[in-house]
Amino acid sequence: MKLALLTTAALAMLASIAPAAPLEFGDGPRMNQIQVLGTHNSYHKRGPDLHTFTAITKEAEEWDYEHLPLDVQLDNGLRSFELDIHNTPEGWRVMHVPLLDPASTCPVFTDCLQLVKTWSEAHPGHVPISFLVEWKEEGPVIDPRITVPTEADLDRLDADVRSVYGPDKLITPDDVRGDAATLEEAVVKRGWPTLESARNRVFFILHNRTVVRDLYVKEHPSLQGRTMFVNSAPGHPYAAAMVRDNPNDPETPGLVQKGYWIRCTVGSPDKRGLQAAKARLERSLTCGAQIVSTDFPPGEPHKATGFMVMLPNGLPARWNPVNPPADTSKEPEPAR
Repeated sequence: MKLALLTTAALAMLASIAPAAPLEFGDGPRMNQIQVLGTHNSYHKRGPDLHTFTAITKEAEEWDYEHLPLDVQLDNGLRSFELDIHNTPEGWRVMHVPLLDPASTCPVFTDCLQLVKTWSEAHPGHVPISFLVEWKEEGPVIDPRITVPTEADLDRLDADVRSVYGPDKLITPDDVRGDAATLEEAVVKRGWPTLESARNRVFFILHNRTVVRDLYVKEHPSLQGRTMFVNSAPGHPYAAAMVRDNPNDPETPGLVQKGYWIRCTVGSPDKRGLQAAKARLERSLTCGAQIVSTDFPPGEPHKATGFMVMLPNGLPARWNPVNPPADTSKEPEPAR
């Protein structure tokens, strides 16, 4: 009995130190040949002082919404999240507007990641889950305890990601670049890893495109050693992922066909009216963006109109309408 227990313990130890299964680039659908739904400000909760701030500033009217916890969103079919981060003395925190609209379902950055990891481990076979991470520049203006990140702070952000996700669960720019000269060359010439090898993993996209993005890539022109892809444009060595919120952007389908990963947003009936929102949804679903982001995912309809966003197949993922694989007979992630 004792020998059996020792053997079991030894096997468990070996499994924990065994190298991660490598991502593959062979035959079969690639991970960028799918389309999934994501949420905007995925962590957001309606603040208890909303009505007070609404009386002070009209902008606060846009804070009148909240999302379900991340793991419940995953149960409802979401596969992409947006997290706004702030560099506080206590570490990276997730919230919308400090002091004014800070309520969050997971205020600590690593807690958000751990929540998704726990769900992932309980639901093997899911398509890769993405996080769009956005540093909010208004944080230091509103709360002097919040600071503009330095390169060391961004290194710490990478360390936080790796503290939750090991190499067997994380897709990094290094994984995708391989031996290509640049990350951009890898995605447009060799392409992304196969969907099958990318299952049960996550990847990150730094949403910013200005000072923080530039600092993040400063010593890492093809994102060598970094955990996150970055919001980019064609022609840069780090170009692989792009936030192109307007689904009517005529360049999006061509960028998807070239190999870039794109996020677009649907928008709200509050701003455009119900019919305009439905038209924008249709374009979002057909433009080829791999991530279609919304404030009104399954289980969270618009309270006035009932507007809600789902993929046409009603599943967590479908084949991309612009760059599908040759064989689409099986769904990328069937119903559970």
